[in-house]
Amino acid sequence: MSRPKILCLHGFGESAELFQIRSRNFRKIVEEHADLVYLDGHIDIATLHLTASDISKEAVKGDFKNYAWWWARKGKTFEMRGYEKTMKIIGNVLNEQGPFDGILGFSQGACLGIVISALLDGRDQDGPGFGIEVNHPPLKFMVLAGAFLLDDPRYQFLYSKKLNIPSLHMSGEYDTVIDPVDTHKANKLFESPVIFDFVGGHFIPLSPQCTRVMKKFLAQFIPGVEAEEEKTQEQIQEQQEQQEQQQQIQEISA
Repeated sequence: MSRPKILCLHGFGESAELFQIRSRNFRKIVEEHADLVYLDGHIDIATLHLTASDISKEAVKGDFKNYAWWWARKGKTFEMRGYEKTMKIIGNVLNEQGPFDGILGFSQGACLGIVISALLDGRDQDGPGFGIEVNHPPLKFMVLAGAFLLDDPRYQFLYSKKLNIPSLHMSGEYDTVIDPVDTHKANKLFESPVIFDFVGGHFIPLSPQCTRVMKKFLAQFIPGVEAEEEKTQEQIQEQQEQQEQQQQIQEISA
């Protein structure tokens, strides 16, 4: 049986290489059980800088590139430069490297992931699609962080009805890049979204709680991924008491 395949889409100003680092918690859960395909956006914006919190020193192998899937501009009219080319690239990837079981998307990549899911759901008949013929089944699941919806009137047909696809949505309560209000609006496009709100900003959390939530969700679709059993308050207290006893024994032995 072939391994599940997941398409991974970075955010604005990032790259496939950087997104592999940003999504390391997700990768740790699935990479032994699924094939991950990280793509670079075709627009090199070449103006953004990394923050030290995104990477560890040992992970740095050189300068990172800064890519985008499109460049949005608001004036008298709304422009999305590069969007059509992005959709053709995605269409070719779906045809040549698919089928994909799911999508991991962050920020602009999460927005793009929603577009892909809607088009594969049959909405390519209602407006602009991939720009080429795409033969790919609907996705089985989505994992999105810091998602939002396109603001361009030409693409509102994508959101005309809810998406019936299992989805996990992560949102930082103090996200200053994508307003949590916009992320929650994107969440509501899905029939039964699993929502994980966390205290933090514009990133994919590394916390044990986030790991448990992702494992529980992904275990439904990726053989080999096992959900962690949620501990009761009594179990947590018992574990703490055992740890204290072990610490006391170690102190006595010392």
